[in-house]
Formats: sequence, C-alpha cells, structure tokens
Amino acid sequence: MSPMNGNSNNNNSSSAAAKTTSPTPTQWHTLAKSKDSSPDKTYSNRYFPVKVLQNLNILRQNSRFCDVSIVAGGKMMKVHRAILSASSPYFQAMFSNGLVEEQKDTIELHSISPYILNLLVDFIYTGEITINQENVQDLIVAADMLELNEVVLGCTEFLKQELHHTNAIGIYRFADAHNCAEMRTTALNYIQNHFPHIYQEEEFLELPKDQLVFFLSSEHLRVDSEFQVFQAALRWISHDIEQRKRYVFELLTHVRLPLLSVCLLEKTIVECTDISLKVALRSIRNDLLMRKGNLVPLSVFPRLCAKKDIFVIGGSKRELMSAWTRSSECTFESVERFLTHSEGKRWYQVAPMGIGRILPGVAALNGRIYVVGGEQESQILANGEVYDPTEDKWTAVANMVVPRCEFGLCALNGDLYAVGGWVGEDIGGSIERYDPTVDEWTLQGQLPEPRFSMGVVSYEGLIYVVGGCIHSRRHLQDLLCFNPVTREWTPLAPMLVPRSQMGVAVLDGFLYVVGGTNKQNEVLQSVERYSFEQNKWSEVASMKVGRASPAVASADGLLYVIGGDQTHEVNFYRAQITIADVECYDPLVNIWSDCPPLPESRSEAGAVVI
Repeated sequence: MSPMNGNSNNNNSSSAAAKTTSPTPTQWHTLAKSKDSSPDKTYSNRYFPVKVLQNLNILRQNSRFCDVSIVAGGKMMKVHRAILSASSPYFQAMFSNGLVEEQKDTIELHSISPYILNLLVDFIYTGEITINQENVQDLIVAADMLELNEVVLGCTEFLKQELHHTNAIGIYRFADAHNCAEMRTTALNYIQNHFPHIYQEEEFLELPKDQLVFFLSSEHLRVDSEFQVFQAALRWISHDIEQRKRYVFELLTHVRLPLLSVCLLEKTIVECTDISLKVALRSIRNDLLMRKGNLVPLSVFPRLCAKKDIFVIGGSKRELMSAWTRSSECTFESVERFLTHSEGKRWYQVAPMGIGRILPGVAALNGRIYVVGGEQESQILANGEVYDPTEDKWTAVANMVVPRCEFGLCALNGDLYAVGGWVGEDIGGSIERYDPTVDEWTLQGQLPEPRFSMGVVSYEGLIYVVGGCIHSRRHLQDLLCFNPVTREWTPLAPMLVPRSQMGVAVLDGFLYVVGGTNKQNEVLQSVERYSFEQNKWSEVASMKVGRASPAVASADGLLYVIGGDQTHEVNFYRAQITIADVECYDPLVNIWSDCPPLPESRSEAGAVVI
C-alpha cells in the first residue's frame, strides 16, 4: 500500500469518527425515531429568577445600565425604567403612555419621603420590605399611590395583626381617610366585636360626631347590654360637655333606649353633674316611664349581634320510677336553644351532637360551640365536636391529649383550655390548649393539685378555677388564678361556702357561683359572686330551688340557671332527680324570676351563649 493510500485511509477514518460524534440533523431525526417516543419535558429552575433579581439590584446599586433617576425630598436614586414598569402599573403608565415623563431623565415624586421611596425601590428589586409600627402608615399610602399592591397587602396584614382595643379606632380612621377598603372593613369588624372595650379608650373620645353616629347605629355591635351603648354615647359627650351636650338627643336616638334598665338610667341621672344634660336625661326617663313615645320609641329590637341565645348541650336525665323503684337514667345528645329576647323567650331543639355526653367541656369560640370530652356509658371521652349555628351542623375536632369528664373548659385569646377533671380511674391535674387554626391539642401546664367538679372561667387574659374536689378533700373553698403566659398560679380570696358541682358564669365584672353541693352533700340554693376588681366575695339572693350540676350562662345583663339535680327522698331511699326549672337573676334588683322550663329535665349539661 502506497503512502498516499495510507494517508487517504487515515483521512477517511478521521472523517468517520467526526460523523459518529456529531450526527447530522437527518441522523438525529433517525435516532429519535429509533427510540420509544416520550413527551417533551419542561425544565425550570426556581433559583434562576432570584438570581436575576439579585443581579439587577447589584446593577442598580452600582448605577450600571440605569436609564432614569427618581427624586424624592431632594434625594436622587438611579433605576431602570423597565424594572419599575414591570413592577408597577403606575410606572408603566408613566414611561409608556406618551406622558412627558417618558422623555425625561429625572422624575420627581412628590408626597413621598426619601426613606419610604428607598424602601419601596428596594422591594421592587428584592421582593422584601421591613414593615413596622413607625413606617406602616406612610408605606401603605405611598404603595397605594404607586400601585404596588403587594406592599399594600403586606401593610394590611401587618395592621390586622396589630389591631388592639387601644388602636382600632385610629386604624379605622386612617383606612377610611385613605380609602383602604380591606383594612377599613377589618378594623370596623374589630371595633364592632370589641365595642365594650373600644369605647373605654382615649381614641374613642376623639371621634368626629358623624363617625360616632355610624358606630352607635350599627346592628353589629357585640354588646352585653344596650346600656353599654348608652354609656359610650354619654362618655363621648362628657369628654367635652360644653361643646357636645347639644348633641345628646341626636346621639341617643341611635341607642335602643327602651331596652335600658330604668334603675341604671336613674343612677346615671343622679351621678350626672351637668344641669342641662341631667334635664335631658330626665325627660328621656319620663318618656320611658310614661310610655309617651315622644322622645323614645315605644318598641325596639335588640341589635343583631346583641341577641344572645343560650345553648344547653348534653347531660343526663334521671327520674324516680316509683316509691320502691330506683330511678331510670338516659344520656342526651340533644341540644336545646333558648331565645332570651324579652318578647319571645322559648326553647327549641337544634341539630344534636354525634354522641351523648355527660359532664362535657363546653365553650364558645369565634361564633361556634365546642364540646369535648365527657362521659358516655361509663367511658371517659377525649373526642370532640364543633357546632356552627349558621349551618346548624356539627363536625368532629381533634381528640384531647387526655380523656376527661367533670372538668373545666374555657376560651381565651382565640384558644380553648381544658383543665383537670376525671381522667380514667384517677383525678387529672394537667392543662391542655386547643388551637383551632391547626385543630390540635397540646399540654400547657399543671394544676397545683389534681382537681375535678370545679368551676372554670376566663376573664381578661386569665383563667380562674374555683371550688371542686381533690384527693384529700371534697367541696373546696379556694379560688385560684392561672396566667397561661407565665404558667403561674395565684391564690385569691376564698368563697364564702365550700362547694362542688356548682354552676359558674361571668357577668358585669363578677364571677357568679350558683348552687352545687356542700360538705354535708346537701344541694344548695345559695349564690355568691366574686368581684375581680376588689378580690372580694359577697352573697346575693338565693335561687328559688336548690340545684347541683346546673347549666349556667349570662346574657343581656341577666344570669340564667337551667336544670340541675335535686335530692329526692322517699321510703328512706335517696336519689338524685333531674329538674327542668329555669330561673334568671337580675343583679340590679337582686331578684330571681322564673323562665320557661326546659322541654325535659336535664342535669350535668353544658351551657354557652352565642
């Protein structure tokens, strides 16, 4: 073989190798057809947009490729028109709709401070912004002007979290003045839901009259009684009485005056120090008493959110069959609803629970009723249900960590707290908290000593436990206060009468303890109340009948006691028999009155107000 042929062969080999490593388009097509066909796959990298944004921000900080400068308060910032236009409809219109700014190299923005503009430009280039109490109002106004809706949303969420009794009026007025519709609605709902606290704040006194009228006329004020609305109007007037007393009749037309207690109105007149205001209140009182209807309408209805209905849930029924026969017993899954309106007090049934429960924990939270634990056929339960009154429907919730009956359940700061009770064969001392947002129970602390059959309520951020039984003693007298934040217990003034199996409720700054049994296992008629302000107990009028394990609730300034047990003795045989009697207590006159009885006798039930 000649050298030339050898070289030729080498060239041919080299050419073949090149063809093998780099197929022609035709060869690629042939290769693709020779394999199993598969769908196209889209590849994405979530880090790439972040990298691009970071690099754009570095370019801005180094003034690279910037094509426009924006000025606020004398401070200039170089930026990219394309980036601002892509981030904000405001800038997009400025730079692309034939406006004069489209041709300018420098744009001045008025009504925005350099600090706020710098925060917003940083957000455009990074997607991050620091919001705090000092800058949130300026940020939301500037972001709204520049149509940076994401920042407006962030500021709105921040303000929602900051809503409190002390600032709700201010946030509402700010949102109203700057047309922040979502924030205004949120603040308005907060004010209406917390009105008894809101009108005590200084911000309330600075309301313009027209905005005050707007609140006073709302159907959605969540108040315990119409007297609170009356007090709010008078407090606003009294803040600048010389200038505001001329509005007294105008303002009080928005108060449902026929729903006021005449006793409280008389007391207000006596305490009033301004002569002309006193005369005006007297004329209103006289119109009410004589039912003339000149100044005060003769008939009004409570506000929608002030109409309080009492729900009585679960429990048991025990009847004595005959003088020689033991009592029969049944467990209720049914729920009775009591309309407390003065013109239509009556009972009717709503949707029943999934199962019957004796001595369950019952509490209202966010307009819904939670029922957990209790006893069914000698079995202590951990499961629970929640009732939505708008849908008349029960749904299951997460089980408690510990099965409990004859325990305390209360709502506090958006959560539920379950305290003590029977936990199987022994008395429990644990406390657990339920978070409705995640539907989960977690252990949160311990009682000083395991306890059951006590009263448990919440009041102004604290949990109160009164009476009940422990291992060594029955029918306790003490009152304990629990701080769920520090998990510390504080002993307070003891009750006048040691008791257990009583009913408890909070009304107008007092903890009421109703009935129960004493150390001699006698069923009590007595009622006492504890002043949270004075740390002092006092006796009030006794009920007409004694009751153990009654359902107790407060609504519209009255205390309701529903059903319960009474001891029945015949032929030397003693039995606990359930009753259907219902009484209500008016603290203004210290008198108990009869109400329509339960459709069936019932004891060991829970009661809540919605």
